This record gives sequence, structure tokens and C-alpha cells, in this order.
Amino acid sequence: MNTIQPSFRDRLAQGLTPYLLLFPAIAIVAGVLGYAVVRGILMSFYQIEVWEPGQPFVGLRNYRDLFGSDGFRNSLVISLIFVGATIVIGVLMSLVHALALNQIRFARSLFRAIALIPYLVSGVATAVMWRFLFTGDNAIVTQISGALGYSTVSWLADPTKALMVITMANVWFIAPFSTLILLAGLQTIDPELYAAADIDGASAPQKFVHITVPSIVPMLSLALMWLSFASFNMFDIILPLTGGGPGRSTEVLAVYMYQLAFRDLNYSTGAAVMIVILIINIALSAVFLRAAGRAQHDK
Repeated sequence: MNTIQPSFRDRLAQGLTPYLLLFPAIAIVAGVLGYAVVRGILMSFYQIEVWEPGQPFVGLRNYRDLFGSDGFRNSLVISLIFVGATIVIGVLMSLVHALALNQIRFARSLFRAIALIPYLVSGVATAVMWRFLFTGDNAIVTQISGALGYSTVSWLADPTKALMVITMANVWFIAPFSTLILLAGLQTIDPELYAAADIDGASAPQKFVHITVPSIVPMLSLALMWLSFASFNMFDIILPLTGGGPGRSTEVLAVYMYQLAFRDLNYSTGAAVMIVILIINIALSAVFLRAAGRAQHDK
């Protein structure tokens, strides 16, 4: 029986259709973000004063002032600690939760919806909830520690403990999305691989190391990118929760940028901080993608 072969024009139309359907959404997102990024880059090269007319071109002076600032160096260190801790804890929790959700057979959709609830809560609401947990003598965590015989701890008044609290709140807020990413990767693994491993007598840890992890490397890289990107840009949890304090112990780069731009009205240096955050995000994304590519090639 003869089959009608599609013409070149039909194949071209079929190949371009998905891109044409996606183009409006991509164009809107690229337009909004692209304008903000380009505008921020231009602002970082000018001296913009609210109370003075004119915007003189100053070149790299804003960046020199920024890197010479103790506040910026402090925020950079705090951000690296905050993001590093979030990535380590977040990816471990996300992987454990994804493995658990992947094994559930009864009411699977319900449990997956429940797992996503923290991510659906707004950042400000998350900050308020965590303040109820840790602030004051009547805080839930304080009451529990007192009932167990421990002394009262002022969590948000201690620099180290405050950094721990914002890290835990951040993980609670953003890890559910990375859980869904990893769960999607787990569902693509062929069950026959595990069946063959069982026949060969492989243990559960061996199957996890040699089958599960290599199979979800692309999704694992996406989860790492999401955790790092969301953490470096995290603002709406930290400002209501600690305000960057006590002192400047939780003033990450996003909060430092906000303080520069809207408290000190130093828009030019604030724009420079934005560019630094953007460069860090791009660099980390490139590292994760390169590592994932090497892992896939080695496999």
C-alpha cells in the first residue's frame, strides 16, 4: 500500500508550529525582563541622584565603589553562605521527598498537591508564619524547647541563629518546586532497569547510585539551578522576617540592593548590585549545565 509522503512545506509547517505557538509568551517575557536588564545595565554606568538634575556618565565608578564597600562584601559572604546551605539542604530534602512521592500509589495526586502547598504560599505570608514560630517568648518553637527543659533562645536576635532561620524558611518555601522537578525525572526511569538490577542481586543503595542518580542528572541540574537562582534573588521572605538583621547578619545581596535603592535612594549602585546578582546567576547556571553535560557524556 502506497503512503503519501508529506511535502517539504508540510514538514516545515509542522516543525515551526510549536515555536509559533510559544512565540507570544516568550516575546512578552523576554520583553519585560529584557527591558529591565538593559535599563539596569545602563543605570549602573550613570550617577542618578533623586535631588539633583542630570544623569552624568561615570563609567565603572559605581562598580568600584560597590566592591570597595564593606556592606557589599558582607552581603556577598552572607549570600554565599545562605545560597550554599539552601542548595545542600534543599536538594537533599527535594530528592528524599521526590523518592517518597514516586513510591506512593494511593491518592498520589493528593499527596503531590499537598507537597506543593509551601510554594503556593506568598513569600510575605511565609515570613509571617516563620516569625510566629521563632519570635518572642510565646513563639511555638520557644514553647516547645521550654517544655523539653531547654533554655529560651532568641532565634532572630542572634546573628547565627537568624541566618539559620531564614535558610530553613527559604528551603521550606522553594524546595517543593525542585521536588516536582526531580519527581518528573524519576518518572522517566524505565522500571525494567530496576528489574534487571534485582536479577543481578543489586542492593537498594547500588540501584540508587548506578540507576536512579545517573538517570535524573538533567533534572538534578535543573533543580540545582532553581535553588540557586531563587535563593540569590530571595527578598520577600528575608525582609519581613529579619529586615536584614540583627545588625547586617542576614542582609543578602537582594536585601542590600533594596536598601541601597529605596532606603538610601542610590539607584545607580543598586543597579550595579543587580548586575552582579545576574552575573552570579548566569555563572552558576553555566556550571550546573556543564556538570550535567559531562555526567551525561560519561554515562
